[in-house]
Amino acid sequence: MRLIRPSFIPIILFLLLSHMAIGQDGNANAMAVKNKDASYISFSLNYTNDAVFMGRKDSLSAPYVFPSITYYNKTGFYTTGSFSFLTRPNESRIDLFLITAGYDFTLKRFAADLSFTKYFFNADSYNVKSQIEGDITASMVYDFNYVNIEAGAIVFFSNESRSDVFLTSGISHDFSTKNQKLQWSPTIGMYFGSQNFYEEYYINKSYGAGGQKGAGHRGGDITQPMVPSLVIEESEKFSLMAIAFSAPIWFVHKPFLAVLAPYYVIPRTPATLTTDGEVYKEDLDNTFYFTVGIAYVL
Repeated sequence: MRLIRPSFIPIILFLLLSHMAIGQDGNANAMAVKNKDASYISFSLNYTNDAVFMGRKDSLSAPYVFPSITYYNKTGFYTTGSFSFLTRPNESRIDLFLITAGYDFTLKRFAADLSFTKYFFNADSYNVKSQIEGDITASMVYDFNYVNIEAGAIVFFSNESRSDVFLTSGISHDFSTKNQKLQWSPTIGMYFGSQNFYEEYYINKSYGAGGQKGAGHRGGDITQPMVPSLVIEESEKFSLMAIAFSAPIWFVHKPFLAVLAPYYVIPRTPATLTTDGEVYKEDLDNTFYFTVGIAYVL
């Protein structure tokens, strides 16, 4: 049974999906601190050791510190603002600003959320999501007492007016202390979608549209400086993109919350890159990464 109630979507899942793999993470569940019928403001500071999305990442790690502020109205409407500061040596900069507006709904064991996020990436960003301009996300979770079943749909809009659709699913079980101050939620998730965002990432960053440094890793031995005709065969195909295992841990000490969220992601459907008549098969690696965060709720 989900003892820390899952109005987690604007507070946790939003940040999970806005930075990471499947979603990047790391704010704590403010609804564990505030009554769900009360409005609140939360401030959080989070850190992730790499930017991973759907099992994809750049060859250079992208560790971020990302503070955020959220206003949640008791009617269910909320807005969140955040920026991500890249902490990699010699790459220190603000890499991303984003703002989200959405509506959260909870009825007994059922919770749902609908949100819109606008992204503002730094021109030098090598984040695999750096060509995405915005998204619409719908998520829901049902607490079946022994397990929680989660599902979602996301539409990403890119710089080239191309979109990607993702479907997410997950199952988790909650362990909690009697006073509900500590909760551990082992989770397994599966993520399906297309790869237009990834093709644009390769063209605009990996192959130097603008001469970006550092990207271009995943194709292994591809070294051409710029290949505008590059095509990823799987870009329009809807397929399994990743399987993820996570075990987030929440700790509540009002008005503070803290979370540690480790992830192990197994990417699927590696890209087949075609350019100048040559074909390269991407070599995807399994990834372990983590996010840690603390929040203060007014």
